[in-house]
Amino acid sequence: MNKEEAYEKLRVRIVTNGVAPGEILKEKDLMAQLAIGRSPLREILFRLQEENLIKPLPRLGYMVTTLDISDVRELVELRRELEGFAGYLAAQRITPEQLEYLRTIIREAETETVEMQDVSNITEYFDTRFHSLLYQATGNQKLVKILQDLHIVMLRIWFHVGFGAIGFIHQAQNFYKVFEALAQKEPENARTAMEDHVDIYAAQIKEKFL
Repeated sequence: MNKEEAYEKLRVRIVTNGVAPGEILKEKDLMAQLAIGRSPLREILFRLQEENLIKPLPRLGYMVTTLDISDVRELVELRRELEGFAGYLAAQRITPEQLEYLRTIIREAETETVEMQDVSNITEYFDTRFHSLLYQATGNQKLVKILQDLHIVMLRIWFHVGFGAIGFIHQAQNFYKVFEALAQKEPENARTAMEDHVDIYAAQIKEKFL
């Protein structure tokens, strides 16, 4: 297994709750599980630390960072504002090529093939692909970094409370509203559509807690 494959495999395990928050990871065990050497493994672990998915514990290894579900409300509020702003900027700056790719992502999300796909690569999730492209369309790299990090946190919460990748597919219809606003170059409508998308996420999470 090459370094990138090993990184994505471990990352998926953490984000999808395959490795529970608070669990201790040991380098020796990871080297065996991922069939990778110590040097590339440490590069992987450093990347996961930067994403706040693990933290080092002297003499013990690395602990998968915990999730504070009590922070969900604040995280959703923050994401709602930033996603709305991303939609606002993207409506003004998205390129024809990006817009066409966005259309392709939505169409693929409606097919059975995509809906039934295995969880194997976070970057290939319909939801992640859509958001990543939208973020890039803002043309603001600082905003892109903040939103990508926040997206990973929200993914972890999504899986932690028991939802799976298939749940993203049901949001495809909502994304058509985003697409239409982007295609028509309507910043305020794009902002509202993205805020509505986050509201759907928040409602599903809230329902799970009840």
